[in-house]
Amino acid sequence: MNPYRYGRALAWSGMFLLAGTIVFWGILGQNIPPYSPALGADEFAALIREHAGQIRVGMIVQMPISVLYFTWGVAIWMVMRAIEKENGSNAVLSILQLAGALFTTIVFVLPCSVWLAVAYRPEVMEPKTLLMMYDFGWMFFDMAYSLTTMQMVAFGICVLQDRRERPLVPAWAAWFSMFVVVSFALLTMMPLVYGGPFSRSGLLNYFVEFTLFFLMWLVVGTYVIKALGRLEMEHYAAHGSR
Repeated sequence: MNPYRYGRALAWSGMFLLAGTIVFWGILGQNIPPYSPALGADEFAALIREHAGQIRVGMIVQMPISVLYFTWGVAIWMVMRAIEKENGSNAVLSILQLAGALFTTIVFVLPCSVWLAVAYRPEVMEPKTLLMMYDFGWMFFDMAYSLTTMQMVAFGICVLQDRRERPLVPAWAAWFSMFVVVSFALLTMMPLVYGGPFSRSGLLNYFVEFTLFFLMWLVVGTYVIKALGRLEMEHYAAHGSR
């Protein structure tokens, strides 16, 4: 039996989620960029009430499709296990990556549920309560970065140990993914400021970090799809049937 069956479908699920996240979390969810922490409670509440309908639609869709981050993690795990088996090594790195994918899925779902609650009936809630809940969502979303860092550092180390003459994933993609997730450490500054480049809507901690994250997602997703296609072809070549 083909051990890579369903692999490419799982890999494509991550690409579908990437596009869906831009539309539902980003555009409809009013997160490009998010509301500034410098806003006063009344000003913030007025914006939420104005855009409550589209935020609800965005989060209603984003929450269920976020499970695709985990299915994407399973596809990455299949590539990593192939490398680990080829090297005769244990499954520590692939397990860490899979755990990171699972926990990162929660990092998507939980804040989205909070933002959905913020937009559910903002007209009857106190502005300060709305602001506190919105802040909580972003604190969880940004400050849980270490879970994704664990996932992608494990992936990068595993890829760099690929002994094939032509590695399944190029080394530059591994180094790039590790650079991006290590740079998430800048998010540590986010709870300390209310404006400027390190705020949740600032130049560094929003525009630079999220651009890098989405670019890394695209790069890793592309090479995982290619790697699984190659592994399938190698399996069929070795076993002579589909």
